[in-house]
Amino acid sequence: MVKFIEALQEGDISDAAAIVWPFIMKLIVAFVIFMVGRKVIRWVRKLIVKAVTPRLEPAVSGFLQSGAGVLLNLVLIFAIVEYLGFSTASLVTVLGSAGLAIGLALQGSLSNLAGGVLLLVNKPFSIGDYIVAGSLEGTVRTIGICYTKLTTPDNRTVILPNGSLSNSNLVNVSAQPERRVDIVVPISYDDDIREVRKMLLSLADKDERILRGQPVEVYTKEFGEDSINMVFRFWVKKDNYWPAFFEMQENIRYGMLENGFTIPFRQVDVSIKSPDR
Repeated sequence: MVKFIEALQEGDISDAAAIVWPFIMKLIVAFVIFMVGRKVIRWVRKLIVKAVTPRLEPAVSGFLQSGAGVLLNLVLIFAIVEYLGFSTASLVTVLGSAGLAIGLALQGSLSNLAGGVLLLVNKPFSIGDYIVAGSLEGTVRTIGICYTKLTTPDNRTVILPNGSLSNSNLVNVSAQPERRVDIVVPISYDDDIREVRKMLLSLADKDERILRGQPVEVYTKEFGEDSINMVFRFWVKKDNYWPAFFEMQENIRYGMLENGFTIPFRQVDVSIKSPDR
């Protein structure tokens, strides 16, 4: 560039043209490389779409496409800069420093990003599943790269960061097609355990939602302070869990009344002494 300016100052146009012409040709070739490289990048992204879309969630597929696009564009830029004769060391240093600063500033978001990729790849739950994560639970509505959205039974929206969700214990209630219903039935010490068992089994026989291929069990769980606690277990389809759970408790209540059984409850006797006069 210095020689080019000196040639112009001296009025030697031919020397100036001879100096700048190779650089102009390099710019033209660099532009061609850029255009061809962009087409190659689009072609590679299409290959990634065809390869990963049938196997992964749409969010993961989109993330991989974007990541591959950014990486390939960086490679293309570095190749063009190197071809034009500029040093890439300073560019790498600047990008590295900027990346470190951004990483430190967004470490929480990057943790959520990594957690989202893990969730979408490992698939501990899917959209529509009912999950319990700590004190929060609900139906999964969306699984994003950074956040997962749940809808609670009372129609509230819960947004969970994927970083903590991927590193915590969670229960996927909907993972299996069948669920077991466990109901604790307290009875009086004066009631006959065998008769109560017959009554509970008869209630199970009348409920068409209870799966016949699975066991229906009635056991004595414990001898409590105020009652003998029975456990009543049966299996239903996962969509019938709550209807069967609530309606069976009501049926147990009426069944015990009809058969003369007692559901005990804690009672407190209070005696009041009058002061002597």
